[in-house]
Amino acid sequence: MKPTSHLLMMISALFILAGCSREDSEASTRERPQGIEIRPDVVFVKTDGEPIHRYLESTGIVEAARELPIQSRLSGFIDRHQIHEGMRVSAGDTLLRIADEEWQLRYREALNTRLKAEQEYRIERELRSRSARNGEGELSEREDRMLRQQTGLLQAEIAYERAALDLSYTVFQAPFSGEIHTPLNLSAGAFIGPGNELGKLLDHRTVLVRFDVLESELASVREGMTVELTTADGRTLNGRIRTISPMVNRDRKTGQILVEVANSDRLLKTGMTVNGRILTETRSGVLRAPRSVLLERDGRHLVFRLRGSMVEWIYVSPEMITPEYILLNESVFTAGDTLAFDRHFALSHQQRVNVRMMN
Repeated sequence: MKPTSHLLMMISALFILAGCSREDSEASTRERPQGIEIRPDVVFVKTDGEPIHRYLESTGIVEAARELPIQSRLSGFIDRHQIHEGMRVSAGDTLLRIADEEWQLRYREALNTRLKAEQEYRIERELRSRSARNGEGELSEREDRMLRQQTGLLQAEIAYERAALDLSYTVFQAPFSGEIHTPLNLSAGAFIGPGNELGKLLDHRTVLVRFDVLESELASVREGMTVELTTADGRTLNGRIRTISPMVNRDRKTGQILVEVANSDRLLKTGMTVNGRILTETRSGVLRAPRSVLLERDGRHLVFRLRGSMVEWIYVSPEMITPEYILLNESVFTAGDTLAFDRHFALSHQQRVNVRMMN
């Protein structure tokens, strides 16, 4: 076949395809319905007239209301102890006793020295008193003090008091009821030095929670205010603000509040993290709505209100805004109005929509 014949066949095929496409397009146009209105699906919510609340929220760390390090003032060998992790003790219980033979010996030596010095003092005082009665009378207070020093009684009394005090340090008693925390596994006979911390005595019947608060929010809190606390596992309990720090951290721009919480069931432990919420303001208005109904266009706030199947946009100046709600006081609103809540960002005034109510 000649090349000219091939070319003529290709041109004929192109004309046939173009004609088919044109016919399909015209048929599609004829089949498409005219005047169909496309309405967007918009989610709406019913409003109410309930008051709106503003909360201050922060995260704090739990600490025991009373905490005492368990440490001996003396060096020595442990005679017996009750320093075990998690052990509960009562006020007056002996937590630690150091072998006291050496301290008993020092105490008896100091006692004997004091008794000997007292005897010498009485004898010398009697002799000087007799001389004084023949002369100028009884010994003066200054003369008596000098005599006590000269006979060694003053020094002996001090040494005796020191020995008695050291002996008392061989026993460490719990000054209050609480629980023991210790990382150590102590055994009788172990040697300890003075000042070594063996554990802590923690009183968790009342706990304290420290919260950092922005300096701009400090003015909204005061002592005695109720604080709602939520633990990591969802349990809630209430406390009260005991103190507000008089200082603000210059770097973080925060101040601290100290919240006191009754903890008789010991739900809160030292070191736990809890969330705190403080009600700082309550205000009422014409209408309360979820925060998501509020939009912003050209620097102004607006909402879309439902009228039949059509929406109208209304510019608003919210009386109060929180993360959850807004409060509107415009006279055009009534509690119970239906406002666009979701899928409403591209709406226009008096646009018809398909209404979907939020569950």
